[in-house]
Amino acid sequence: MTDQSPTDTDGPRLSRREFLRSSGAYAGAAALSGLSTAGCRTGPRRPNVLWIMTDEQRPDSLGCYGSSWAKTPAIDGLARRGVLMQNAVCQAPICVPSRASQFAALYPQECGALATADAQHGFPTGTITFTDILREAGYELVNLGKTHSPAHPTWHVSEGPVLLPRYAGYYDLNEAYSEEAHHVIKRPGGTPIILAGTYPVAEGHPSQILTDRAIDALRARSDPQKPFLLRVSHNWPHTPVLAPPPFDQLYDPDEIPIVFFDEEAYRGRSRYDRSIADTMRMRELSRTQIRQMWKDYYGLCACVDHEVGRLLRALDDLGLAEDTVVLFQSDHGKSLGEWGSGEKGTFDSEVWRVPFIWSAPALGLEQGAVREDPCESIDTARTLLTLLGLEERIPADFRGRDLFGASPAPDAVFGQWGFRQMRCGVRTTRHRMDVTWSEQGRRVEPSELDGNLFDLQRDPQERTNLYEDANHASVRRQLLEQLEAWDSTLRPFDVELRA
Repeated sequence: MTDQSPTDTDGPRLSRREFLRSSGAYAGAAALSGLSTAGCRTGPRRPNVLWIMTDEQRPDSLGCYGSSWAKTPAIDGLARRGVLMQNAVCQAPICVPSRASQFAALYPQECGALATADAQHGFPTGTITFTDILREAGYELVNLGKTHSPAHPTWHVSEGPVLLPRYAGYYDLNEAYSEEAHHVIKRPGGTPIILAGTYPVAEGHPSQILTDRAIDALRARSDPQKPFLLRVSHNWPHTPVLAPPPFDQLYDPDEIPIVFFDEEAYRGRSRYDRSIADTMRMRELSRTQIRQMWKDYYGLCACVDHEVGRLLRALDDLGLAEDTVVLFQSDHGKSLGEWGSGEKGTFDSEVWRVPFIWSAPALGLEQGAVREDPCESIDTARTLLTLLGLEERIPADFRGRDLFGASPAPDAVFGQWGFRQMRCGVRTTRHRMDVTWSEQGRRVEPSELDGNLFDLQRDPQERTNLYEDANHASVRRQLLEQLEAWDSTLRPFDVELRA
């Protein structure tokens, strides 16, 4: 289930400035400064967009999401200048379907992306992404870092880095570095991805280089009348979870409310969840290893926060902050062994729920607001295009809502992923449920559904599965009816229309 993303090629060790120049670091800057202005509207220039994305980041890694112990001043500060969506979910608890759905403003099966392998395909013929609309409106579109979505030619420039093989890959440190000396811990089952450890260098790690490239791109702009969308897409805190110094020592594990493997909760979960836990075998890790895994994961989140802070300061120093919509989010979260799983692919709140922060004070958005209404990553397209004054260009078939418009909050939000075995989730303000909805393209009979149901109010840590509880039969039935109604609106994916 680990992402197979492209990485920059290995080579002789260079200084950071030499590396940036030799690997095309200024291509993004050129894109922001030298493209045609065809398509720009006349009159006042539209706002810019800075879209910061992380991978596998849980909301509880951030102070602004209620973790008073978290050391994330930059993102917490962004939340104070914007609107924090407390109950946001992604469309799929795994990378490619989540990202594809957000781009296309369609649910995963509608845009042909139900699994990680779908990154190798294009979107179905005729698909319009919200970034396509921005391009037509004259925006300069630059993606720096991870893409990991179906190929589409929307970006003027899209480049890394994602990983730096001369230091580490998903599964191993470079042979020049001792894994024992860097305290590397690997997952016991499944693919042996790196769950914890110290990155080999303090300077020149992927998120730092990515931030340098983004700042260079902002500085090199030569046409201040041309709006841009700059997406800065970090691989971290996705595996390999290797916190660079000094972030590897930022937390004492005793500061963090670690949840160790809960055997009773594991046994109460669905067959699907238990099968993932049995494959990953996270319960075989010692308590000492679990403590280090949590410490290094949150240290890595703090490292990314530091890089976000550098980028936001540069935006302010360049006089762009007041004229730029800033969106910070993650594509999904991850488990840390609580119920036996150690990554993604489940609808546990640690995985399905995501950070989702919008900041645009100059456009009238509240500052320091915390919204409790359910929302989805798929809301990005309608929300952003409306903020930018492009609402008349929104296709009728776009899913989602304008988060700052008059549309009422939904009663429930939904997600799905998996082709041969599709798992679907539904979440309300009170409950979360997920079930195996279909297998081999055939709907599972209601009496055979394998599910999880949790009362988020009484059991916020989701320890007690109520799916088979007779006292919650009416809740289960109501959620299944909502899931059925949602599913009935989805258009089937026709593989022959894949580009």
